[in-house]
Amino acid sequence: MFKEAFGKEWPIPSLQGENLLLRPCCISDFDAIKAYRQDEASCQYIRPPESDEQIRTLVEQHCSPWELSEGRWNGLVVTEVENDKALGEIVFRIEDEVNLRAEIGYRIAPQAGGKGLATKGCRLLIDYLFAELGLFKVVAKCDPRNTASYRVMEKLGMVREAHFKKHFKIGERWTDQYDYGLLKEDWKSR
Repeated sequence: MFKEAFGKEWPIPSLQGENLLLRPCCISDFDAIKAYRQDEASCQYIRPPESDEQIRTLVEQHCSPWELSEGRWNGLVVTEVENDKALGEIVFRIEDEVNLRAEIGYRIAPQAGGKGLATKGCRLLIDYLFAELGLFKVVAKCDPRNTASYRVMEKLGMVREAHFKKHFKIGERWTDQYDYGLLKEDWKSR
């Protein structure tokens, strides 16, 4: 399926799990997204806090249909079923079209942490990427100091495949990077 969809717009799905809904982003989500994307603690292992304009651009992008092309981030807002407030986001980008590989990412607002929202949301998205788009592999990356992030990856059954030294910069500081991977065949057999 992915080969036919590559480079085209794709309707944004809503994905529901136990007490969790991943839904398309709305312009009205701006304030909630801004709160955690400008929170110093939430940003320390990802990138410096973003400006209002950068966040507005991101929200507008996430409100438009997905674009299944290499490098473009597509996302869903994380909410609890009984409350429509944006508590975070689960995103993906096609990393390699030829090899059917996507990278996932996630951010959860600090007040919503510790509830398993990132793990549950990523499960829903990974199911969708493998079953609906027919991808072969999903990867995720994080700063090794971000224990909560790589624990999510491990709960998903992802395997640490690499530890790169001083691989990217956060602000002016170089940091290491863990790379995790998950094959479709391993996801199906879990």
